Amino acid sequence: MSNPGGPPEPMQAVLGEEPASKSAYIEFIVSNVLRYGVLLSFLIVLIGSVMLFIQGGQAATVRLTGAPNPHAPGQVITDLFRLQPKAIIDFGLMLLIATPVMRVAVSVIAFLVEEDIVYTLVTLFVLAVLLASFFLGAVE
Repeated sequence: MSNPGGPPEPMQAVLGEEPASKSAYIEFIVSNVLRYGVLLSFLIVLIGSVMLFIQGGQAATVRLTGAPNPHAPGQVITDLFRLQPKAIIDFGLMLLIATPVMRVAVSVIAFLVEEDIVYTLVTLFVLAVLLASFFLGAVE
């Protein structure tokens, strides 16, 4: 199904134009959440990596033995405001992990807008499982 004088509807989302139907518009928003989330996380990791390289890698620690060194999100945010390169990289990775979760959250809203109760409930369950895995899977 193509529009006279314009690209077909699926191509509009690829080209960045707003699609005509509500369903296509929701798919457009969900795809943009993924696209820009990954792009933003890549840029943040790249900035942190360049800063780490400029500082000579003094903030990087490579542990071959011993206990792992997990980072609490609160500590990452604190170090982020101090412009610590490792914290910037960690924040970019946290954003990368959060991007698919945001996609599921946006999908919940999309299914609510479409008034599709079954998919809304299923997607809410998936979102709850994802969020529970973050909180229950914490490293001590």
